[in-house]
Amino acid sequence: MKHFAYLLPVCCLLFAACRKDSPATEIIPTPRSVKAGQGTFDLGGGIRIAPADPLLRPAADYLAQLLREEDVAAAQDAGNANLSLELDPRLPQQGYTLKITPARIELRGGSCEGVVSAAASLRQLLWSGKGSLPALEIDDAPRFAWRGFMLDVARHFFTKEEVMSLTDRLACYKFNRLHLHLTDDQGWRIEIKRYPLLTRRGAWRTPNKHDSVCLRRAADERDPKFLLPEKNIRREQGKIRYGGYYTQDDIREIVAYAAQRGIEVIPEIDLPGHSLAAIGCYPQLACDGRDGWGKHFSTPLCIGRDSTIAFCKNVLTELFDLFPSQYVHIGGDEVERTPWETCPDCQRRIRAEKLEGAGELQAWFTRKTEQFLAAHGKTLLGWDEITEDGLTPQSAVMWWRSWMPSTLTAALQNGHRVIESPSEFLYLNGELDRNTLSKVYGWEPLPESLRAWQEGLLGIQANMWTEDVPTADAAGERLFPRLLAVAETAWSAPEKRDFADFRRRLPLHLRQLERAGWNYRLDDVEGVCDDNVFIGAATVRLLPPESAELYYTLDGTVPDTASQRYTAPFSITDSCTLTLRCYNRRGVAAEIRRASFRPMRYAEPSADAGNLQNGLLVRWYDYDGDNCADIDEAPLQANFITDSVVIPDGVTGNIGLICDGYIDIPADGIYSFYTYSDDGSTLAIDGRTVVDNDGLHSRTERSGQAALRRGVHSFSLRYFDTNGGILEAGIIDSEGRRIPFSSRMLKH
Repeated sequence: MKHFAYLLPVCCLLFAACRKDSPATEIIPTPRSVKAGQGTFDLGGGIRIAPADPLLRPAADYLAQLLREEDVAAAQDAGNANLSLELDPRLPQQGYTLKITPARIELRGGSCEGVVSAAASLRQLLWSGKGSLPALEIDDAPRFAWRGFMLDVARHFFTKEEVMSLTDRLACYKFNRLHLHLTDDQGWRIEIKRYPLLTRRGAWRTPNKHDSVCLRRAADERDPKFLLPEKNIRREQGKIRYGGYYTQDDIREIVAYAAQRGIEVIPEIDLPGHSLAAIGCYPQLACDGRDGWGKHFSTPLCIGRDSTIAFCKNVLTELFDLFPSQYVHIGGDEVERTPWETCPDCQRRIRAEKLEGAGELQAWFTRKTEQFLAAHGKTLLGWDEITEDGLTPQSAVMWWRSWMPSTLTAALQNGHRVIESPSEFLYLNGELDRNTLSKVYGWEPLPESLRAWQEGLLGIQANMWTEDVPTADAAGERLFPRLLAVAETAWSAPEKRDFADFRRRLPLHLRQLERAGWNYRLDDVEGVCDDNVFIGAATVRLLPPESAELYYTLDGTVPDTASQRYTAPFSITDSCTLTLRCYNRRGVAAEIRRASFRPMRYAEPSADAGNLQNGLLVRWYDYDGDNCADIDEAPLQANFITDSVVIPDGVTGNIGLICDGYIDIPADGIYSFYTYSDDGSTLAIDGRTVVDNDGLHSRTERSGQAALRRGVHSFSLRYFDTNGGILEAGIIDSEGRRIPFSSRMLKH
């Protein structure tokens, strides 16, 4: 105890140095080390910037711009500087230090990128808006060298200005790669001077099924963020054409803008699949001269023809002058190979190259493209399907198929550099719920099973596919704040990451997103389950998120700002559907939430429970179906007794679980329950379904209520999954906290 007493004053000093009201403790991603100093730096006298190296002049210009945006006078002035920028070879290449004293500010980096990262931290300190900066010293460096984000501009086009605005947000959070998905079946978005039809025709389309889904949603939900942007529509001979593209000058401007912010832009031209936009312009690129769809995917390029290979090389050659990046992404995923099986040109190529069928033909194409890129000083990058193509270790792989972890380990074992981009965690285009932020934040890129190959792991990347994301407001709601969680995972050491502290830091950053004109997902409205019951009447007490106005209806219609605004608790006495929607300060609508209400009598406890023990009886079935009701029709694999609702150790592969027993209710009341599962789950109490979370889906929470008398009630939870899912279930308390079932509550 003497040792602890001796250390206590030191601990108190450290706590004071990192007190929660310091702007330094608000930084995202959280820095490696922050030491508090004495006093503050007064911003009222302005900032005079001196870059110590000519290489840092772009960074100095960028920093001056950031300061002026925060109403701080700033200019480059080497003779009377109070802010210096320096390169320090002793620091990690992407690392930095930021030192603030009452007299001056020093930014040092192991590279220009490191200095820009220091500027990002300084920028966040300025957001406190106090007119001064606290004296401190930050010593920081990233966990991963590749901290990326991909934007799909092919499915829906985003303007140059929107891309640059998003790039600025990425720079705030120390991302250093912007991957642009420039081509796909739905559009070709980059000017290629040798093939002008690619943008004259391929960049524009008659509204398709993706567009119809967006327009239907805009109408059904009264939500303009799902409308096709008028700026991306033109009318030709009375017909609507939707799309857009970047000129080569646009690309140069985007690349330069990103480079000043420490971000490298990676182009993706999807080859040889996902190519309908190109085939529609130049039909000779397809085996039969037609664009269309095969059994699984769209018509691919005819890579048996030399003219098609020349087309690919010519397109890639024009990219080399536009993108300084070492990497060129060629896609390589989801290729429909069946046309090659009957194409004379492809069969001729297969024979000439001594290949074994259409699968090896794609591998041949990928290897040839790898060689072409290498000859021009570029590195091939592709989705993880390219690991099957016999590439050299010089190529890099982007792992996305989270249900196939073997492709990740295979790529690492083969010596490839790998960027992790698992769809389960880092595809940010999916619909959101209250758990998606914690799910993204909690993902660990480097588990123990991968430590042996960690040198091959370049980093991580989040992706935004835009099939149903037509506007920046729709994108913002999906991206933020999850993209900030990705930033912290990519930058900060595992021991520095703490979700509760991340949530504490978020409000400042959400205000800055609003200020920059970016939408973000509001927190869930608390106070109701998906399915609610009441005895006599229900008093509805809702907890809307801060900075939002909440509107509701009781007749199932979609609320808008003309609907009833929630200002105080209200009563429900009849069965109804409560429909909720929040609006942010800019008047942008959040997602719709529906909650059913119905009257219910108390369920009496079971009379024949007998002598009970803690835990549940669990049966595991070899089940590969798509609903909970049919689980027990599959072969029984094993029986278990578990203390709580869990997937028992040793249960793998096709999983169907039935967890039976009783739940011990301590007092009469209405109880709220939830399940959180991937895939489906249902919870029944006294034979009545209380939570219906059934069906094939990714991680999803559903909740419901039951009116229960004191005593034990029969309990049955069903769950299935075919791909290594998760299962959690429990009670929701009066504060909205999710509390997993304990062994004391569950009996058998």
